[in-house]
Amino acid sequence: MAETIMVASGKGGVGKSTLCAHVAAGLARRGKRVLILETDTGFRGLDLLLGLPARSIFDLSDVLEGRCSLEDALQVHEPTGLRVLLAPGDPEYLPARERMAALFSWAGSRWDYVFADCGAGYGPLDGITARLCSGALLITLPDEISARGAAKVSGFLWKSGLTRQRLIINRVPRRLVPSPRVRDLDDVVDLAGVQLLGAVPEAPGLEPPAERAPDTPAGRELDAIARRLLGERVPLELFP
Repeated sequence: MAETIMVASGKGGVGKSTLCAHVAAGLARRGKRVLILETDTGFRGLDLLLGLPARSIFDLSDVLEGRCSLEDALQVHEPTGLRVLLAPGDPEYLPARERMAALFSWAGSRWDYVFADCGAGYGPLDGITARLCSGALLITLPDEISARGAAKVSGFLWKSGLTRQRLIINRVPRRLVPSPRVRDLDDVVDLAGVQLLGAVPEAPGLEPPAERAPDTPAGRELDAIARRLLGERVPLELFP
């Protein structure tokens, strides 16, 4: 069965979907069968982040409501081979739990990794998703507001029974401007209350995932996060 991983954040604008796309691509480059389910209803963006052509006809709601097959709705990221099922355009769409469960069960028997790229915060669909996933990645920036948001979402996930959680700190600058509660990355981890998996350096203009990981500090760390998910011991190196 697949590793089913919920990718979540307490606030928007932290780069959650970008991280999800690049980490998933890193696993796909290593021969893993990877599927991303975009569950951020009303705010579809993974097609742009992956550099996919704007040709999607069907989305997650079409699959769950039986208007098409999963194969009809999947898009293929040709450089890496990962698959993506895009989010519904209707922000009020909420599927029945049993239909989501059936989709996760079906996908889990056919892929090695299934990522659920969720919206910011924690809504009803996130509550359904949390109960169907085996782990979670919480994304935060190195500041108090987003770390506190990550801690809040972490608490909701615990209440849903999703206790396998790891933290990724995104957009870490070369020099972190300290604040009273965030003097360094250790403070960010303490505020979020989740074990650290990776810290991605600031990378303006990060390109969509490609056949090879970018040879930049951010690209190498994103690839290292994928390797850590595979169980490899990869040291954290923010900048060369």
